[in-house]
Amino acid sequence: MKLEDYEADVTSYAVEITKYLISRGAKLQDAEDIVQDTFIKMLELDIFIAPEKLRAWMYRVSIRSYIDKYRRAKHYDRLLMKLGHDLKQFEMPEVADKPELSRFFKQLKPRDEKLLRAYYYEQLSTKDLAARFDISLSKAKVDLHRARKKLKNLLEKEEIKSWNY
Repeated sequence: MKLEDYEADVTSYAVEITKYLISRGAKLQDAEDIVQDTFIKMLELDIFIAPEKLRAWMYRVSIRSYIDKYRRAKHYDRLLMKLGHDLKQFEMPEVADKPELSRFFKQLKPRDEKLLRAYYYEQLSTKDLAARFDISLSKAKVDLHRARKKLKNLLEKEEIKSWNY
């Protein structure tokens, strides 16, 4: 088999797998990212994948990557929901202007403070946060989770359970 034929097969399988992942609920960008990651894994291998096994290998790696991505996203969503419920009492924009809460925000790293303010007070979605901070959606979710956790820990240190204003 010629190298050009092998490349043509890889390309056609990539298109086929992308369509398959989309049919299973993946967004176009996610499906393309997963297929690209599959290419990278293939290039990082020290072995040559036989042409007759190439399609099955690409499908297997792509589907497993999609499942891992889906599970990870579900896990992050559960964590964020859990922590989000713990911080519901601090969601009102006028609370951020209170000097007491500003003191806690100032104790956070500037990036964490910006994330929290953008999410709660500017009401940006995690997708918008990712765009604003030029990071991936999953990183935006994780960073927001960590910032919430830091704020919660600061508040718990002061034994603040709720706000009365």
